[in-house]
Amino acid sequence: MISVLLASPKGLHLLFEHVLEREPVVPALIYDHSPLVRDHLFKGLGKLLCDWEPRDRYQYGERILPIILCGVFDELPSVQVTCKSSLNQVGQSCTRDLFEADIIQEIPSDTKVSETIGNLYM
Repeated sequence: MISVLLASPKGLHLLFEHVLEREPVVPALIYDHSPLVRDHLFKGLGKLLCDWEPRDRYQYGERILPIILCGVFDELPSVQVTCKSSLNQVGQSCTRDLFEADIIQEIPSDTKVSETIGNLYM
C-alpha cells in the first residue's frame, strides 16, 4: 500500500471508500487487533506525508492526519509513541515547506519549535 501511494497519491481515496460489500481498508486497520498492524499503518502514513511533494502533502493531508491522530489515543503506549513521532516528522517536513516557500525566514534550530511550526500550518 505505502509503495503504491508513494508513486502516486491519486488512489488514496480508494482506501477509504466502501466497495461493494468490502469495508474500507484504512479505517479497518485503525482498529485491527494486532498492535503491529496499527503501528505499521501509522508509521507508513506518516512516511507518506513526509515523502510526498508539498502539493500532494497538503491536498491529501486532511484525510491522513485524522488517522494518525487516532493513534495518539491508542490503548498501547508504543503505538502512541509511533504516532507522536510520525506527527513530529510531518511537522518538520511542513516547516521545510514553509521555508522553501519563503513564508518563514529560517528553519528554527530547536527541533521542537520546528515541529510545532510545521504542525500549526499542516
